[in-house]
Amino acid sequence: MKKAFKELGHYLDVTIQVIKMAFLTIVEYPANIAGWMISNPIQFIVGFATIKFVVESFGEINGWNYGQLAFLYGLSVMSHALSMIFFVQGWFMGYFVLEGDFDRYLTRPMSVLYQFFFTNINIFGITDLIPGILVFVYGCIKCAVQVTPFFVLQVLVMLIGATLIRGGIYIFLGSTSFYTKSTTDFGMYTQEIMDKTTLYPISMYPESLQFILTYLIPIGWVSFYPVSSLLGIENSVLNGMVVPFVTLLVGLLVITLSGLFFKAGLKKYESAGN
Repeated sequence: MKKAFKELGHYLDVTIQVIKMAFLTIVEYPANIAGWMISNPIQFIVGFATIKFVVESFGEINGWNYGQLAFLYGLSVMSHALSMIFFVQGWFMGYFVLEGDFDRYLTRPMSVLYQFFFTNINIFGITDLIPGILVFVYGCIKCAVQVTPFFVLQVLVMLIGATLIRGGIYIFLGSTSFYTKSTTDFGMYTQEIMDKTTLYPISMYPESLQFILTYLIPIGWVSFYPVSSLLGIENSVLNGMVVPFVTLLVGLLVITLSGLFFKAGLKKYESAGN
C-alpha cells in the first residue's frame, strides 16, 4: 500500500510539473493565446445564440425551455473543454503509431497511456471552459437553481464522469490505429456527433437512437441524464439524485475498457520500421 501511494504521488508530481511547463509555453506566445481566447468562445456563443433563436421561434425543444437548455449546454461545453485539455491527443494517436513516437514512452518507467496524454496537456482547452462556465451560471439563474454543497458535489462528480466518457471514447477510437495502421482522424467526426447529442436533449431523437446513445455509446450520460436529474426533469431511464454518480461510474467503466483496448493494441505496435 505504501508503495502504491508513493507511485501515485510520483505521477501527481509529474502531472503538476507538466502543467507548469504548459503554462510557461503559452505565456511565451501571448498573441497566440489571445487568438484562442477570442475565437473559441465565439463559436460556443454563436451556438448558444442559435438555440435561443430556435426556442424563441418554435418554442420549447421536447419540453425543455430556454433556461434548462442553457444549463445543459453549459455543462456539456465544460466537459468538452476538460476533455480537450486532457484527452484531445487521442485524436492524433494514429500519427504517433505510424511515426514511431511511442518508442520514447516505452523506454520510460511510467504508464505509456499516461505519458501519451499527460505529457501533452492542451492548456488552450481552457478557452473552451470559459464560455461553458458563463452559460452554465446563466442557466442556473434562469432555472432558479438552489446552489447547495451537495449540488456542487453533484456537478463536480458529473463533470469528472462526463470527461472520462469523452476521453475514453477518444482513447478507444485512437487505439484502432494499432490495428488499422492508419492515421484516420476520428476526432472531428466524433466531436461533431457529440455536439449534436450532448448539447440537446437526446429524448428528441427516435427511441432506437436513444438506446444506442444510452447503452452502446454512452454519450447520453455525458450531459442529458445527469442534467435531467439536477433539474428534476423525468426521463425514461434513470431518475434521482444518484444519476450524476452513475455518470462517474459509467465514465470509469468506459475509460477502463478503453485503456485495456489501448494496452492490447500496444502489443501490436511495430515502432517506425523502415
